[in-house]
Parts: sequence; structure tokens; C-alpha cells
Amino acid sequence: MLLIKNITSDVAQLRTLILPDGSSLELSTYYMPMQTGWFITSLVYGNFTLNGFRIVSGPNMLYQWKNRLPFGLACFGNEPREPTLLDDFSSGSFSLFLLTADEVRAYQEYLNG
Repeated sequence: MLLIKNITSDVAQLRTLILPDGSSLELSTYYMPMQTGWFITSLVYGNFTLNGFRIVSGPNMLYQWKNRLPFGLACFGNEPREPTLLDDFSSGSFSLFLLTADEVRAYQEYLNG
């Protein structure tokens, strides 16, 4: 797991993440106060685009696209709740991780028993 660093308390953020294989993805996030949560407004990897997806706690938010994406996204927190506050990531209460293809496969094997 690769920690996605420097997530601030700015409501809108855009970053380019480099995968272990050297390819990249563009991740745009936005905090929506009326929804009390963080959202992926846009995740672009090659010809795959994901828009309007809520960031939730879990080992792989992108699991349903495991056959299309060679990575995953995990969110873990120190709190027994979802990341709902503007400063949840900047304060360290929650962390967002980029999963490698091997980690996505290992999680799939775990789910399959």
C-alpha cells in the first residue's frame, strides 16, 4: 500500500499518482459539506473514468472495477466512522492508500476464501 500524502483541508484537490509500473492516474477529490463527505469527482486512468464516487472506509473502494484497473484505493481511519469531516485526512484521522495490482489480487483471493 502506498500512502497518498499531502491531502490538505482544501475542499478541491487534484493530484497525479504514479503507479509502480510507471503509469499514472489523475485523481480529483472534493469535500461536499451538504453531503458531509469526501468524493472522487474524477479518477482518470487511460480510457477509464470514474466520476462522483464517495470516499468510504474500506480495503478497496474500487473493487468492482478490479478487472479494469491494475490498482485499488483503500481508506482507513482511527475513528469508527466514515471520513465525513473536512480535516479528516489532513489531521491524520483517516488515510488514503493506493493499492498495487498484487494487493488487489490478494484482497480478491481473501474474499474468495
